[in-house]
Amino acid sequence: MIIGITGTLGAGKGAIVNYLIGRRFKHYSVRAFLTEEILRRGLEVNRDNMVSVGNDLRAKFGPSYIVEQLYLQAIKAGGNSVIESIRCPGEVGALRKKEKFVLFAVDADIEVRYSRIVGRASATDRISFEDFIAAEQREMESNDPYKQNIRRCIEMADHRFRNDWTVEELHSKVGAVLGKVVQGSPTTSKISKRKDVLSWDDYFMSIALLSAERSKDPNTQVGACIVDSTKKIIGVGYNGFPIGCSDDDLPWARKGDFLDTKYPYVCHAELNAILNSVGRNLSGSSIYIALFPCNECAKAIIQSGIKEVVYLSDKYADTDSIKASKKMFNMSGIKIRQLIPKARSIIVSLDLTNE
Repeated sequence: MIIGITGTLGAGKGAIVNYLIGRRFKHYSVRAFLTEEILRRGLEVNRDNMVSVGNDLRAKFGPSYIVEQLYLQAIKAGGNSVIESIRCPGEVGALRKKEKFVLFAVDADIEVRYSRIVGRASATDRISFEDFIAAEQREMESNDPYKQNIRRCIEMADHRFRNDWTVEELHSKVGAVLGKVVQGSPTTSKISKRKDVLSWDDYFMSIALLSAERSKDPNTQVGACIVDSTKKIIGVGYNGFPIGCSDDDLPWARKGDFLDTKYPYVCHAELNAILNSVGRNLSGSSIYIALFPCNECAKAIIQSGIKEVVYLSDKYADTDSIKASKKMFNMSGIKIRQLIPKARSIIVSLDLTNE
């Protein structure tokens, strides 16, 4: 299946693309194609050049030239694909003649769309609201099949979406339509599930590492995640001072007189995760932690009924504290396991406002 995406500027074409990519669609972009051509011609990458270079290519090679090239790339790669930013009726007409093509269109309130592109702040989006309106009007209608006519492309779409609210709502709408499109088309193959998902171990360790981002310790930030035998998270925690003890007034120092350091006051991530699980049965559970637990946390782990410790680093293995932990874990039958992650890094983006 090949899905084309059309729509107004800032309406959410990219948000639909991201949703489809998450469902194993390969991504091809008219914008990326034009950017390469603009740079090849030694021009500045901006919206006016996007329009002029696109129109020039269509005038020289035909109204569907750009999407024809992207379509050939998609067919060669195989599988399901999405072609983003279709703006010319000639492009839609050409793709209509191909097998397994469906056109999605997205629109939103103009002020909502402008706020999105301002927040996006890409090279082609640095324009005033007045210029934004003027640019859109130039692209919305044309009697020349070689030029952009977004309004007509939207009218030609098989499915249209409004995206005035949240990206989650848009994804829900697209998902519902996608299920019907796949189920109702005898020529399309079943969309397969994602296979490159995080392993359970990497997932739970990632939760522990993300929890560590809440720690205010200026030197060492540690998080812990407790998981039961059914792979449900039943406790998380990070290193910090007890509730009601000001992290502005108590010391964070590592050296000095004992009472002037953090050590008599701080609660380690493992202990906080256990205490945050009060009321839960921890028997037979596993705890994921970046650093091998100290002897004090080892006692709490054993007493709580946790039966497995999964850790990333054992850099303090030569200290008496860690030696004592291992001795107690061995005597009490606690399984210890160092995790070698399959995913070397995970990027978490909180910005879902991109087009």
